[in-house]
Amino acid sequence: MLPLSPEEVTAEWMSNTLGQKVKTVEYTGAIHTTASKLFVTVKYEDEKEDDGSRPAKLCIKGGFTDMAERFPWIILIYQREVEFFNRIAPTLKGLELPKCWWASSDAKQGIVVMDDLNAQGFTFGDPQFEWSIEKVLASVEQLAVLHAGTWGVRAEDYPWLTADYEHAILSLADTYEQTINSPGRPQLIESLTDQSRVIGALKKHFRCRDPRFRCLLHGDTHTGNTFINPSGSPGFLDWQMIHIGSAFHDVAYFVTGALSVDNRRKHEGRIIDHYLTCLGNLRAPNFSRDEVMVEYRKSLLAGIGWIMAPDSMQSMERTLPMIGRYVAAMDDHKTIELIESVPDTKSGS
Repeated sequence: MLPLSPEEVTAEWMSNTLGQKVKTVEYTGAIHTTASKLFVTVKYEDEKEDDGSRPAKLCIKGGFTDMAERFPWIILIYQREVEFFNRIAPTLKGLELPKCWWASSDAKQGIVVMDDLNAQGFTFGDPQFEWSIEKVLASVEQLAVLHAGTWGVRAEDYPWLTADYEHAILSLADTYEQTINSPGRPQLIESLTDQSRVIGALKKHFRCRDPRFRCLLHGDTHTGNTFINPSGSPGFLDWQMIHIGSAFHDVAYFVTGALSVDNRRKHEGRIIDHYLTCLGNLRAPNFSRDEVMVEYRKSLLAGIGWIMAPDSMQSMERTLPMIGRYVAAMDDHKTIELIESVPDTKSGS
């Protein structure tokens, strides 16, 4: 059985996990959001000098609060990240990731034990703050590595990868109007004010993704799920929402959430072009901007998660600026109206 509380992450459990006799586990911090991250320093029984072959400062990620009791589907995304690190990450050359020392799941939990990047001098993105164009360009290069490495993948290639993302989003949408009308929430554009209309657009969007762009997605590419290494290069964290879908889910969601509204309007096309060039260089198909813009515009609906996320899942300090960026983009590109206008055909992605 995997630990379900911080108190159960003991020296004995760490010994079994790392395959090394651990003497003590010292807690140095914790972050509790959708998943929990416990930061620990481990000391070993033999007390040998650290030669880099075994970890000392670790991040233990999993479900260590009552979040799963309130949102039972969350267990699925804990398990999903375990599968990513065990099955997929080893196959993707060039993708920047924290070192994973161990990952496992059971019916109630999914835990990844990885390096504590903060202890190694890394910094982390924060959705409250806008990113530079240069950093966004570097980030879409990382998305291109993920997408090109899994381009054309089908559900049967990953039989363990079920449609949990769609179920999670539609579950949140059940309380859409309650959330958007709660105190402190910003005013939305007219196309985003009706729950039944939004749910209809979501369901149609999931049915109508263009299969030409099918690949494995990170699924939750906002800047709060990024790290920046000491040399300034970004990478993506939190692989809990991976699923098969349109590459432009990741691209549109990331670019819009990372940039100010003005910078997104000025540089969106340039960033898309750079992403497409990277895809081609990595031996994925070559596309022009004109060929992908309808899919990009539809994929901005990925930002709906921030609009309908309850306060218990994200702080208002993070939520408000992100809602502003996504609403502006969905208004600029008439995302809901576009989804409603396209032929209703099942993509199979």
